[in-house]
Amino acid sequence: MGLARFLTQGNLILVGEWQLNVDQQSISDGDNVRELEPLLFKLLCYFIEHNDRIIPRQELAENIWQQSHVDDNAINRAISELRKALKSAKQPGQSIKTHYRAGYSLFIPVNSSAISAEAELAVTKPIITPLVPPTLQPTRTPIKVYWPWTMVLLLLVICFSWLYQEQPSASNETQNSMPFLTLEAETISWHKGSYYNLLLPPDKSKLAYTVTATKPSETNNIYVMDLGSKKEYLIDAGKVYMQGWSSDGERLFYIKCKKNNKYQCQQWQASNFISKEIKKMPLPYSITGGEELTQYTEIGDTAIFRRNNYRGLTHLNALYAYDKKTGEELRITTPNITGTGDYLLTSLSNPDRIIFERHNVSQSEIYMANLDGSSLKLLTTNTHRAWAATYDKDDNTLIWYSRFNSTIESFSLDTMQLEQVIEAPVNAANYAYPLDKKTILISTDLHDLDVNIFDFKTATMEHIATANKHERDGVALKNGDIYFADAYHYDKREHWLKTNNQFINITDQLGTDNIIIAADANSSHLLSYNKSSYQLSILNATDYHVIKQWSVPGHIQSAVMRNNKVAIIYTDATNQNNQIILLNTDNENTVMSDIDTPLALAWIDDDQLIVHTKNTQFLILDSQTNTYKEFATPDKLTTIKPSIVAIASNDKTLFVATDLEIYSTTLDTMQDIKSLVKMKPTNYITKLNAQNDKLAISFLSTNNPNSIELYTEHKPND
Repeated sequence: MGLARFLTQGNLILVGEWQLNVDQQSISDGDNVRELEPLLFKLLCYFIEHNDRIIPRQELAENIWQQSHVDDNAINRAISELRKALKSAKQPGQSIKTHYRAGYSLFIPVNSSAISAEAELAVTKPIITPLVPPTLQPTRTPIKVYWPWTMVLLLLVICFSWLYQEQPSASNETQNSMPFLTLEAETISWHKGSYYNLLLPPDKSKLAYTVTATKPSETNNIYVMDLGSKKEYLIDAGKVYMQGWSSDGERLFYIKCKKNNKYQCQQWQASNFISKEIKKMPLPYSITGGEELTQYTEIGDTAIFRRNNYRGLTHLNALYAYDKKTGEELRITTPNITGTGDYLLTSLSNPDRIIFERHNVSQSEIYMANLDGSSLKLLTTNTHRAWAATYDKDDNTLIWYSRFNSTIESFSLDTMQLEQVIEAPVNAANYAYPLDKKTILISTDLHDLDVNIFDFKTATMEHIATANKHERDGVALKNGDIYFADAYHYDKREHWLKTNNQFINITDQLGTDNIIIAADANSSHLLSYNKSSYQLSILNATDYHVIKQWSVPGHIQSAVMRNNKVAIIYTDATNQNNQIILLNTDNENTVMSDIDTPLALAWIDDDQLIVHTKNTQFLILDSQTNTYKEFATPDKLTTIKPSIVAIASNDKTLFVATDLEIYSTTLDTMQDIKSLVKMKPTNYITKLNAQNDKLAISFLSTNNPNSIELYTEHKPND
């Protein structure tokens, strides 16, 4: 889909972190607004229009200068000036790439869905009408969609981690008086297994869900229930994974893989559910690309899908549109790298639009946009994720359930404002769909948090798990004690010390708002973070009194302590960018590193840190000089880099974790990468903490039996 027709008055185009305003011939990244002189404006527009290829110098001469010959210095100066214009704190890297003896290319992403400035201000009320099922195109050879089955559960890992992640206060106004709704639960589906996914079509007439059987293992069953009669229909079984409903609710899309080859998969669709003969067939086309597609829907002749590996990160997801008639594919959303990206919630019709949720580190945003990503409108910002939302046609309202607050929340598309919140407690839920403002459909929670302690000397693992507790943030202390937190009620936590096989509650000493991040090598000091006050503290490990304290301008992602030095990664509360701060317990110096988007860090020695970043492989940061250099990593470490979730180190070893495996390498060489620990397929690593001869592994378990419950308003007898 070319951009030439978008380069007209009234349009905005996203170029990397910049927004190009065609009317004003200016660019803005939110902090800086720069007017472009006519030559630079014309040059940038030409790069945008031809962003998918290398542009020769002669072509620039003929189309920008409109001459057959232009002095090389003139082209060089123009390219240099455009690079300067496109460089900022938010867009620090290379923007225009030089290809030796070939030409130039635009090196930052372009959102080829131009955003109409007028359309952003004028949002009309959608009128929901039934859609005619689209006519399928002639059969083409499907392209393989690679789908490691464990990635299906990664979505749930991110969901659960979000629920138990401490967040700052909500930016929306608090309701002064909140109505209370008493609900009664009815179990409408129960099988011997675990419900891993719930999917509700826009018309809310049916419910699809996946049940993973306990025996045989690794076998999924896809069911569809008629919500009117509560009758279940088995759709398919085996290595099958649901993707989504068509907008009319007539077809269910899913992935089906070969029994003995998890990489040979194909997209299927099922229809004619409420009958004795369910129709199943492969899709007559396939979305290109080898990344995992965790969501897929069809709205008329447009397919909307969610794909991972945006910006080369396996955890970062963006939404794409696929034109079934032309075969064109277009990325329609541009998520922030510090979160996990965009997630499709539901669709509206007449006019066709999508509603999606964007996860940033410290907040969640709900957007509405056209199918090509244009007319993007931010509806609301929340402190915790919704993950599921429905549309109420009668009220023209978007509704979701906050599992964090136990409330039904809604946004009016008439007034474009949040409506009054309704308190409506239900059981802990994995998925929660409000059918309306008095009815909620959930799958009960199947998660648990536990801690493993790996002893290097004995090569044995100790499992820290207690009944009715969610153990997390484990720290192995030098004297053999184990610290861990119990994250309960999502926003509060208890603190526990396991000593001599006894569990001692130390919450009164630490407080429910504090998070213990790490301990020093002698286990004499603890590093603590207060999620409410943004205070980072060093505590005495005996009586927990504060020794030193700093204020941090954002949400702390990770922190490591070594001798008198502390290094932290935090997400800035204003721009959602990750940054590194270096602190010293002996003075008041605060040093800010300019490393672009750090994701994880660990000490190498008393002065140097290894930093995992979004752009390069790894960096070595010198805490004394605040300088850094790129580290040439071995092939194995380079291969797993996009999947890294945590790193840690002790005096001798660096530990690198993906969601299912931990690797180790010696700090003196960092070349020989060995597999140290492999987790079960349903256990996902969330955090590492290395102390002396032990490694504390915090992880998420996702295989507890659960059920589907329907909550309706309780009406007591008169």
